[in-house]
Amino acid sequence: MKCFFWLIIGLLASTSGLAQLQLSGVIYDAESKEPLPGAIVSIHELDVSIVTDIEGKFLFENIRPATYHLHISYMGFKAQTMVKSIRGQGEYLRVYLESTALELNEIIVESNHYKTGPKEQTLSMEILDAEFLAKNRKGTFVNSLEDIPGISAINTGVGISKPVIRGMSFNRVIVNDKGVKQEGQQWGTDHGLEIDMFEPGRVEVIKGPGSLMYGSDGLGGVINIFPPAIPQDKEIEGSIQGIYKSNNHLVGSSTVVQGKKNDWVYRGRFSTQDFGDYRVPADQFTYNGYILPIYNERLKNTAGQERNFTLMSGIKKSWGYSTLTLSNFHQKAGLFVGAVGIPRSYQLDHDGSYRNVDIPRQETKHLKVASNSNILIGGHWLEMDWGYQRNQREEHSDPTAHGQQEGPDGTKEHGLDLQTLSVNTRYFWQSSESRTRIIGIQGQYQWHDWGGFAFLLPKFRTSNIGLFLYEEYSWANRFTVTGGLRVDYAIRDITGYSESDDSDFFQYNEDIYRTYFNVSGALGMSFYPNERINLKLNLGTSYRVPSPNELSINGLHHGTFRYELGDSSLGTERGVQMDFGLSYQEKDFSLVVTPFTSYFDGFIYLAATTQFSSDFNPFLPAESGQIYQYRQNDALFAGAEIAMEFHPLKALHWRAAYEYVYNYNLDTKLPLPFTPPGSLYTELEYGFELNHDWLEDIHLGTHAKWVFDQNRVDRNENTTSGYWLLGLNAGMGIRLGENTVSQLSFSAQNLLNKEYYNHLSRYRLLNLPEQGRNFVISFQIPFAIK
Repeated sequence: MKCFFWLIIGLLASTSGLAQLQLSGVIYDAESKEPLPGAIVSIHELDVSIVTDIEGKFLFENIRPATYHLHISYMGFKAQTMVKSIRGQGEYLRVYLESTALELNEIIVESNHYKTGPKEQTLSMEILDAEFLAKNRKGTFVNSLEDIPGISAINTGVGISKPVIRGMSFNRVIVNDKGVKQEGQQWGTDHGLEIDMFEPGRVEVIKGPGSLMYGSDGLGGVINIFPPAIPQDKEIEGSIQGIYKSNNHLVGSSTVVQGKKNDWVYRGRFSTQDFGDYRVPADQFTYNGYILPIYNERLKNTAGQERNFTLMSGIKKSWGYSTLTLSNFHQKAGLFVGAVGIPRSYQLDHDGSYRNVDIPRQETKHLKVASNSNILIGGHWLEMDWGYQRNQREEHSDPTAHGQQEGPDGTKEHGLDLQTLSVNTRYFWQSSESRTRIIGIQGQYQWHDWGGFAFLLPKFRTSNIGLFLYEEYSWANRFTVTGGLRVDYAIRDITGYSESDDSDFFQYNEDIYRTYFNVSGALGMSFYPNERINLKLNLGTSYRVPSPNELSINGLHHGTFRYELGDSSLGTERGVQMDFGLSYQEKDFSLVVTPFTSYFDGFIYLAATTQFSSDFNPFLPAESGQIYQYRQNDALFAGAEIAMEFHPLKALHWRAAYEYVYNYNLDTKLPLPFTPPGSLYTELEYGFELNHDWLEDIHLGTHAKWVFDQNRVDRNENTTSGYWLLGLNAGMGIRLGENTVSQLSFSAQNLLNKEYYNHLSRYRLLNLPEQGRNFVISFQIPFAIK
């Protein structure tokens, strides 16, 4: 490591004497040919931005000779991405932006890894900015993405959720936070994503196989989370955000301070959430033929607390940038008391408080250290994202319910302690403005320990390393072709565990040591004959190694209301995946159709059996739940998303999105479990600018979502009836100063207080309805100090 550090320093020193050039230009309105003051011009590799002056001009000084990706955006105009090689005397640009009424066209579309614009990318991608995330803020970060076609969420109550992309979740969806793959026991249905919902400044959702560039777990898709941009004009800025939700009386806040002094940049954020038991539009539920009460229409013990902080510091130079980020996520969340064992009426009686967190409950701490660097070496760019994570998850319940006396672990049933070291390094070789080569290496090492009075997952160590080569070539401003190869090697080293007493012996799992090797690849094409039409096709092979829980889990997992059982004989999972995309865009109209299909050889999934754990494990009481076991079968996936946006008037916005996922187990001739139902989402919004002394703008809207019946279920899985929900939203920008605008937003969710069931909810097994009517008020107050 020390040698590598001095090598980097030496390379930087060798380039310090290179010529310092200028990149300047003017941004124009393509129709009127008038300059656009206030347009944002960014250089991706340097992570710097500048705002054009009153004449539409911009200037970057001290630019080193290299190839750069430039982004230009302006409200009401279609964003542009371009590649420029800065050589000789520098570069002077004249850029013409075309007006658009489509909000998503105003957002810069460029994957952090691929560094291409929306037309050139061969995979389907959604780009969400901070405004979208604030407007759609729900119970968790993942819930804020649910109205995007192809995206669903697996929920446990209102504070715990995990993403689903095209029917795939758990270890088939990669979440990269600040360039580091999130590792937090994501195999668990009740294990939510440990992300502060106030922190993301921009989100990229890649729908479809992202295994080539992001790793073997990216079969279903990838979610890239980026922090807010740092100010470039050497000022201190920040904001105070607040949110209140009526259903469970949630009160949340987040304060961020960030700035730049000379070449030093920094950011600090602290966020809190406190919420009570949430309401449902029902006063009883039925489980196993028993009618059980819901006191005052509140689910007992579903309250929670969350405390998060983030600290970042780094430098930005003409050779690139390097930052170090420390963050900690801490959540304490109760589970409905009927979620452990068989629900009894006396357990559901009101305990005198709607905000206390009793047992059963989860306590999660997630510490992360992320190092992000982009360094100019030899005229090309080396990106490095390195990280360390420690995920400590405790699940608490009453030991006497397990037939045990309280011991040294107290109420801690499961203590899962996972530590991860990760390295992700990529070298971008831009041989010309039309050709890019990316060479990358990714590595990960994990070690896991456990505690508590009950066994679930053994100790293990895993390691993975992957090498990939990716090529992109564009020509005639009409075609882009991409392709790549990837080589992966992985090790699974799992420690066996058994339990015995005077009369019984039970082997939970044996020692397991496995190695895996694979070669995979992908080809893609994008054809854009004009500004309106874009055709995309991506074909690739995918590969996934069975995770330690799939091989060795063996225990009662109350957080999911079942006994989970692994299978040490599981092999690798291989697939062939194809994605197609068609988009048509006019100035005020957009239509995007993205069908997909995949075939998997040895698809691994968790399925219900007819066995109960008390008949299987002699150390469990009679009320221990149904056994769900990991299985492996050949499977087929297919589906599509259709998204449409139309502006009949400049101020009137209509959007509709349809999604459907079909899968089929080729061995059992049945659907796979936990498949999201089809849905249709639509919204209508009217927004206009006032430019009043104190009122900047106002928007008013309504939205509705229809979710269809889910009757295509696996054996022993419940069907779920469809439903539709109505919501409202409103917001305004309030002027606090010459250049400061605060945001005040209001929304109503499940406005008609409908009783409905979410097929992907962990509480669906208990026949518990979802959250009732919910009014949400939020605000954001920015501030700046010169």
